[in-house]
Amino acid sequence: MPVKDWEIRLPENKRARLGMGRPTAELVLRQSGGDSRRRIPLAVARRILKRNEDDSLYPLTAEELMALETKVERVCCSQRAEDLLNRRGYSSEEMRDKLRQDGYSKELVDEYVRRAVEVGLLDDSRYAESFARSKVAAGWGERKIALALRGKGIDIKELEDWPDDMFSHEDEFERALELASRKRFSEKNRFQKVMRFVCGRGFDTGVAYEVARRVCDEGT
Repeated sequence: MPVKDWEIRLPENKRARLGMGRPTAELVLRQSGGDSRRRIPLAVARRILKRNEDDSLYPLTAEELMALETKVERVCCSQRAEDLLNRRGYSSEEMRDKLRQDGYSKELVDEYVRRAVEVGLLDDSRYAESFARSKVAAGWGERKIALALRGKGIDIKELEDWPDDMFSHEDEFERALELASRKRFSEKNRFQKVMRFVCGRGFDTGVAYEVARRVCDEGT
């Protein structure tokens, strides 16, 4: 269908500053049958506007304009993902959520994530191991790490390369004991306080019980 005119409406700066969700732009197509509107990512809108300034875009049909928008969105989606990955690692689900929050369509995001997994840009097993090792160094227990990974869309039970060597009962006990030994606990309800502290760092109750018993026996 021929397009009489088209317009891209950028969000008001005040609205963006107030944190009312991720700002997106609006693509308006004015056609003989009436206007149609579509929300598009801000980066896509700005790139189309820049291209229009340079080349004076005059698509003949709505299909041509939408094809241009889809092409630009695909490029911007990939560039946004690469920028994010250059800063830190992401799980597949984290990346999917991040791109969707920026306004990219579900179809394009799913397509990007699928290709990124295929070529190794996104690897949940690799990400989970790196995340786990960093949190072990920070004093987290396996339970807390597993819960955090679940929030990132990763179930450790489904990972073939989950580093079980980091989470032997002996290692968990030693790390939890070291953490508890650095902290002072008052005598009143000492055992329960140690238990709560160790469980709060993400260690299971069995480890917490053994640590509490050791701390109380030694009077640490």
